[in-house]
Amino acid sequence: MRISDDIVRHLSTFQRLGETVEVQLPTEVLPVGARTVFRALRTRAAAQLGPDWVWPFWLERQLDPRSPAFVPRGHIPTLANLTNRNWTMVGNVGSPWEAIVDSRGLVTPWFDGWSLDWWVGADDRWHFPSREVSVRQRLVDNTPVVETAMRVPGGDAVQRVYAVQGAEELAVVEFENASNLPFALALAVRPYNPEGLAVVERVELVDRTVTVDGRPAVLFPTDPALVAGSTFHDGDSMRIVTDGRADKVLPDLRCEAGLAQAAFLFPLAHRATLRVALPLVSERRTRRRRLTRRRVERIPELPPSLPSSESVARAWQTQTRRGMRLELPDQSLVDAVEANRRYMLLFHDGADITPGPSTYHRFWFRDAAYMLAAMDRFGLHTEVAEVLRSYPERQHVDGYFFSQRQEWDSNGAAIWALAEHWRLTRDEEVLQATIQSVSRGVRWIERKRHSKRRRRDETLVGLMPASISAEHLGPFDYYYWDDFWSLRGLLDGADLLAVTGDERAAGRAREWAHELAADLDRSLSLVAEQLETRAIPAGPRRRPDPAMIGSLVACAPLGLRPADDPAIVATVDAVREFCEGDAFFQSIAHTGLGTYLTLQLAFVELEQGDRRALDRLRWMLSAATATYTWPEAIHPQLGGGCMGDGHHGWAAADFLSFVRNLLVREVAGGLAVLSLLPDEWVGHSVEVHDAPTHHGLFSFAVRWHGDRPALLWELKPHPGAAPVTLTAPGLDPTWSTSDARGEALLSPVAGTSEMRSFG
Repeated sequence: MRISDDIVRHLSTFQRLGETVEVQLPTEVLPVGARTVFRALRTRAAAQLGPDWVWPFWLERQLDPRSPAFVPRGHIPTLANLTNRNWTMVGNVGSPWEAIVDSRGLVTPWFDGWSLDWWVGADDRWHFPSREVSVRQRLVDNTPVVETAMRVPGGDAVQRVYAVQGAEELAVVEFENASNLPFALALAVRPYNPEGLAVVERVELVDRTVTVDGRPAVLFPTDPALVAGSTFHDGDSMRIVTDGRADKVLPDLRCEAGLAQAAFLFPLAHRATLRVALPLVSERRTRRRRLTRRRVERIPELPPSLPSSESVARAWQTQTRRGMRLELPDQSLVDAVEANRRYMLLFHDGADITPGPSTYHRFWFRDAAYMLAAMDRFGLHTEVAEVLRSYPERQHVDGYFFSQRQEWDSNGAAIWALAEHWRLTRDEEVLQATIQSVSRGVRWIERKRHSKRRRRDETLVGLMPASISAEHLGPFDYYYWDDFWSLRGLLDGADLLAVTGDERAAGRAREWAHELAADLDRSLSLVAEQLETRAIPAGPRRRPDPAMIGSLVACAPLGLRPADDPAIVATVDAVREFCEGDAFFQSIAHTGLGTYLTLQLAFVELEQGDRRALDRLRWMLSAATATYTWPEAIHPQLGGGCMGDGHHGWAAADFLSFVRNLLVREVAGGLAVLSLLPDEWVGHSVEVHDAPTHHGLFSFAVRWHGDRPALLWELKPHPGAAPVTLTAPGLDPTWSTSDARGEALLSPVAGTSEMRSFG
């Protein structure tokens, strides 16, 4: 088994911290989870031996016995971020390289790497963002420009982080002295990030470039006034800075424990601004000084004036002035939508799309299905097409769409994403480029579900084999999730094959879908008898548990069963038993309040016309960070991220898709406008422009005449599309029309006694 160089460095530096491992590491975490485990081992060792260090915000709180986020360690030899897995990515459109910014402005430009912290020496004392109370964060104009402000005497010290693209891809960190007094700014290269310790063995200053282990890391516009550096055994360089012992020359820093760090001091006058740049693409580590210098010489010098945060924010607004546009009564909801539309362009990495910039920065068909659908629903078709065109290259010769071993939902997810793109766009080019892959993928599903010839358990006959499946379902087992996705893949594959004229292959796919549906129904009936409930468990061998939320995909988004199907109704009722307030609590794997899982429940409630769906949307907005991001799961008591990537793409995608479906969604034979009308929208105008739907581009507006809403609409149908029936359940359940455009004065909407905001 090959272990990466980074994991080896975590191991080799761990012993320099004076720790030994007294536990047997499970083989299943190697090598995929090895980086996480060894990082957590080093973090615990260093944290207990360096109590006077400045640590990242999450670690400061987990180590502080006075903090509600304190985590006792006992005999557990690991320490990981379980309380504040919240960060925001910055990057360039179409690029696979992103930096992450934590809630206190700690910037990590490289995956699992070092970070740039910022300390301010004011008239009263040194201020450290990870320890200060008066730190606020926001986005500049709802764009991926992250602003962090810290209160100092006379005003604020402000940091803004964003990305630019030129000869090099750079993260720019802009500092502004927004106070009325000068202060000292220390830019600190730190051997950690929002997930734990990184390995930093050497830090050097070569001309105006800071190198980390021989790789250009920070580019300064001018020479720093003073510098301070240290190793783990010599203590935190913070002490050198605060004691006034910083020097003109950086000492030779070599740390066997992998915790070298340095700080570079700049004076910043009243209202002055300083910008530094961090390369987003890292070189390989090297200990060769000559190679390090050659790398520095190859780096283009910083231009006299790096783009400002204001100009980058304007560029983002111009870049994203396309697709579906919304004007809603709740500004916080609009802001969250705008921010996440732009984030989706960062999750999109050219031919890839990844559900996170850090922990989950890799491709999975499952996550991609949800994310690509959200992008298509908001009109970002070009980026979706770029990813979908790569699907044939991701497919094995036998027809398996491969992103990870033993994930049997992947073929269904891949084909559904292709079909959803076709339904929303009628993109003939992508269809023709991928139809052979669809055909092979359909045949693979049929073969795979029969791959175990004899199954003694009748509930397993004709179903997909056991798998690791979706993470939130639990350990290796048989899962209905895989069967529902596979059935949808067969049905959608048949439709796509029929569109291209291959009726023979389409007919076979329909037959296989009919047979799988029959096997699935038989299994569900047998299990319902055994459990004495119609609620669908996660799999044939599972009792009701939180993982059964995965079975709701049969209703939404896959549309295999209607929302009023007795099994779906029973499953929804059972899933609600696992909710804490308005959020779904997942005690399997994620162990937290699930962000996208809460919305999985809300999607079905929306289909049912249940207003509890709106409560779950309100919870999502209240749980968002100040920059409108969500982790995969949230700590039930602290409200910080406790699981997965701190900026989670699936959560962002489901948020966007839910808002879109609330405004307009596909129903049998047509479109439903405003399926639920939030109380606080009564009497206020609503506008939706150019919403992609299965039937074409749809726009509508709601105006009010007293207590009566006036609905104006226009559908630009796909060529050859059949007439569409429009309804407006949240405005007037009795109204419908088949006109492609028009306006209507609907029945009065009853007033509400309680007016609540999404904000």
